[in-house]
Amino acid sequence: MRKLESYIAVDNEPFQEIVRYENESIHSATIANSNVGSPIFFGCTLKQMVFDTCDLNNARFFADCTIDTCTFVRCDLRAVGIGEDEAVFVNCEFISCDMRGMTIEHATFIDCVFSKCKLSNRVLQVSHLVNCTFAGKLIDITFEGKGRSKLQADFENCILDGVEFRGCDLTQSVPPKLKNHVYVDDLAPRIQQALLHIPQDDELSGNEQKRLLRYVQKLEGVEQYIFNTAYMKKIYGDWFVRKFVQYVELDM
Repeated sequence: MRKLESYIAVDNEPFQEIVRYENESIHSATIANSNVGSPIFFGCTLKQMVFDTCDLNNARFFADCTIDTCTFVRCDLRAVGIGEDEAVFVNCEFISCDMRGMTIEHATFIDCVFSKCKLSNRVLQVSHLVNCTFAGKLIDITFEGKGRSKLQADFENCILDGVEFRGCDLTQSVPPKLKNHVYVDDLAPRIQQALLHIPQDDELSGNEQKRLLRYVQKLEGVEQYIFNTAYMKKIYGDWFVRKFVQYVELDM
C-alpha cells in the first residue's frame, strides 16, 4: 500500500487508508486512476503534483497548507475538508472535477483555473479569490465581498446560472462573452429609476409589480452586476425579463 511521496508516477495503485502528513513537502509526482485514501495534511506543501481521475474525497487540509502548481483532472473532491483559512492554492488547475461538497469557501485561491467543474451552492469570499479563471458553468454561487471588495476573476467562457454578487466591485473582472449575459457598470442609478417607474406600470398586475420590485430592491446600492437573462427567464418568466430589461435599460 502506497503513501504520497515525491517523484513517483502511480497508475491504479492502492494507497494506505489513513495517513497523517505533518510539515512535509511532497512534489513532482503524478497519480492516476487511484483512490488516495484519507490523507490528513498539517502544515504541508504539495507542489507540481498531478492527480488524474483520482478519488480525493477524504483528503483533509489543516495548519497552513500550500498547494502550489498542482493539476486536478476528473477528480472526485466532493468531501475534501479544509480548515477555515488553513489552505492556499496557488497556480492550480481544476479540470472537470466534482467539487460540490468540498469546503472550497475555507481556502484561498490565487491564479487558479476552474474549467468545467461541478461547483454549486456555495458562498465564496471575494478576498479568497485572486486572479482566478472560471470556465463552464457555475450554479447558485454567491460571490460575497465586504463593502466594495474587488473581485479579480475571469468569467469570459462561463455560464452564470443563479450566480449573485454581493458587496463586489466587478471592475477588475472579465464578464462572460456568452449569449444572454449582460454586464452593467452603472447599475445604481438605473435601479433608482426602475423603483420610481415600476409602481406606475399599468400593464403589470399588483402581484407582478411586487415581484419585480422585490427583485430590483435587492440590487439597491449595487454598482456593477452580471445578469444572465436566459436564466432569469427560466426562473421568473418572459414578462419579468421584458419589464426588467425595459426599466433597467439593459443593452441586449
